Amino acid sequence: MDMLNQTKKKSTGRKKIEIKKLDKGSNKQVTFSKRRTGLFKKASELCILCNVSAAIIVFSPADKLFIFSHPDIDTILSRYVKGTAESEPAKSRGKTVSYEERKMQYEEATKKLEVEKKILEETEILAKSCNGNPWWNLPVEQLRDDQLEQFMVAVYELRKRLAERAGQLMMFGLP
Repeated sequence: MDMLNQTKKKSTGRKKIEIKKLDKGSNKQVTFSKRRTGLFKKASELCILCNVSAAIIVFSPADKLFIFSHPDIDTILSRYVKGTAESEPAKSRGKTVSYEERKMQYEEATKKLEVEKKILEETEILAKSCNGNPWWNLPVEQLRDDQLEQFMVAVYELRKRLAERAGQLMMFGLP
């Protein structure tokens, strides 16, 4: 028993250190890396637990930039500069959403997802039934009513996506 105790190293464990400026460069970098990780972790926990926005900007001893932000740095900085919560969505300002409302939103989104999956499945089946010919090259007279309806839905969906993409490109000033 005494042999086991003699071979086991005794660690000093965690110690409280005096907070003062470190002189050695390598010590600064190691301490910075460890403390930065802990700081960012605590900030993340605070954001999640309390539903708050936070940003931390840190320069390392080697003058490298490190940023933590939740939700994103641009939103937080614009709120800070404006001095308001202006960037928050209008729905969430001053109104808490109940569990029941969230559950209802989730159920609605799940139903929409199922409908979209069904449409995709039907469109894929229809595409396979065209024997390699693109549906737009087939004579309309040869298509069944359900096929025409699916194609119409596909055309409207394509049109909607094209309009959204055009809006995105115009917003960024692209041709």
